[in-house]
Amino acid sequence: MAILNVTQVLASQKSDPDHSIRVAHAMIYPEDIWFCIATFIAFISLCHAISLLVRTLAIPRFKRSYKNTPTRGVIALSRLPLAIANAFRAITFRSTVQLGASYTLNIAEVFVTVIYITFIFVWALVNSTNTKGQKYDPKYWANVAANIATTQLPLITALGTKNNIISYLTGIGYERLQYFHRTFARVVCVLIWVHAAGRIKIGLVGSLSIRFPWIRCGLLAATAFTILSIMSIRPLRRRHYEIFLIFHFVMVFIVLLGGYLHARANAEGNHIWPAFLIWGLDRAFRGIRILIYNIGYVKKGSPEQYGHLEALSPHFVRLTLQRPTYMHWRPGQNVYLTIPSVSGVFLEAHPFTISTIDTPLDVTGGESNDEDQIGKEGSVSGPDTDSKTLTFLIRVRSGFTKRLLHAFSQTPEMKVILDGPYGSPPSLRDFETVVLIAGGSGVSFTLSLFLDLIHRAKQGTTDCQKVIFIWAIRDASDITLISDTLLTVVANPPSRIAIDIRIHVTASNTERLKNSEDGSDEENKADYMTSDAINLPGINIANGRPDLTRLVREETAKAIGAISFNVCGTPTMSNTVRSALCRLRFWDVLRGGASTALHVESFGNT
Repeated sequence: MAILNVTQVLASQKSDPDHSIRVAHAMIYPEDIWFCIATFIAFISLCHAISLLVRTLAIPRFKRSYKNTPTRGVIALSRLPLAIANAFRAITFRSTVQLGASYTLNIAEVFVTVIYITFIFVWALVNSTNTKGQKYDPKYWANVAANIATTQLPLITALGTKNNIISYLTGIGYERLQYFHRTFARVVCVLIWVHAAGRIKIGLVGSLSIRFPWIRCGLLAATAFTILSIMSIRPLRRRHYEIFLIFHFVMVFIVLLGGYLHARANAEGNHIWPAFLIWGLDRAFRGIRILIYNIGYVKKGSPEQYGHLEALSPHFVRLTLQRPTYMHWRPGQNVYLTIPSVSGVFLEAHPFTISTIDTPLDVTGGESNDEDQIGKEGSVSGPDTDSKTLTFLIRVRSGFTKRLLHAFSQTPEMKVILDGPYGSPPSLRDFETVVLIAGGSGVSFTLSLFLDLIHRAKQGTTDCQKVIFIWAIRDASDITLISDTLLTVVANPPSRIAIDIRIHVTASNTERLKNSEDGSDEENKADYMTSDAINLPGINIANGRPDLTRLVREETAKAIGAISFNVCGTPTMSNTVRSALCRLRFWDVLRGGASTALHVESFGNT
């Protein structure tokens, strides 16, 4: 392949007084943008570090002694920082903008997106008037746009990796950064075509003719980038997710390689090769972790990595496997599972939340000493409380999960490869009140947080005085997924924490019975049960959807100290809780009212 040297290109062109200015802009403006981005990331990282430092140095309430319980009423200026922070969270992270039927962004996401777009295009087009007075001279902005685009590729790559350095620095989970990964990529894709339009307007002749391989490489990379940006739109991506994973891998490789060969011809390849390095390091870290955690996969006769599958209902399966020796995780984290006998494509992996906790749930601190409830090593018996196992509650849909249910009819035992853990779940030990809200399979996330709180309460290492566990399910039969675990907890509750468990069956008994009788729900006839027929001591079971708005306002009004709301469910459920927490409550917090925190567990919605 013939590589055209930049000095040869410049020598063939007629010198003009604008040349040195254009070269300076093309070099300085991309650096200016990166300086702004690095400063913003550093600021968020600093805030995260200060937050961790304060949390580490602060004396937990369970280590303090209080003579009086704090009450509301008198304005305390000492609570001013808390009131400001609470109002800031309400405006920035809970106020949302609806885009179309299914796209919802909070104000922080909108702000960062608008600022990024503004910076990118202002720096690409600013000061593009030449010395003759011609405004927006394409010779100015065409190459500036190209250089800015190439310098953004490492950032986009970093935002899309699971072992994400930006996530480690800022404390923002990699799954939340996926939104910025896709959005920034689409912005850069548009910028690349701005560059192409500028070069076309100047004229693809002479040394810039399409007959040169480096020009063709650039065109190929731009085309692949465009196709990938379109196919990554959520409806298309979700419809054929397994195929999208392979498609994404191939297209990204074409974009980076084609872009590098195109940029290298103009001595700009050094802007793109770091993207390869970031991608390679991510894959290397994942490979090493997979090798360490899945060593039992290659051991003959080893029980490790053999998953046991249970079909709990036509809607859910439970996968249990032995915990890898060196693996540790935090409550609420997830792992990527690969099951070769079920996967439709090679090494197909899907994320599932671990419903078990890393520590055995000791009952010695509970008020009940029922030996029947105590398993080995002092842990509460139950499928979701054993620290020696990893348990996943999987909702059966289409694709991989449907094939997983079908595999159960052939054999309940299968080899599993896991990669993880990933995710940045909240730390709840410093909150006096914790509300856990889940819908369907989202209970995997809230159940692990719930079990961790119970464990900490028994150990005396949490401030939590009250935990409310809410689970909305469609069919009453789904209660069996975690009923044993909940009953075990209720039978041996910690004395220092009040537990309120509420299960809401959203499908009415009449509707459910009608579906069974008319045959539209034939596969569920044998498992049909009504919520009225279920009696679980210590657990409230009700028909209908939970009134989340009322719940949030009532618990916020009653709470003293800090209250945390944690949601893992449908977008409607999450948006309802967000809306209920949008009120600023500035004066209420100053008077001693509870400060509120919200964590919504979900993957990017773009």
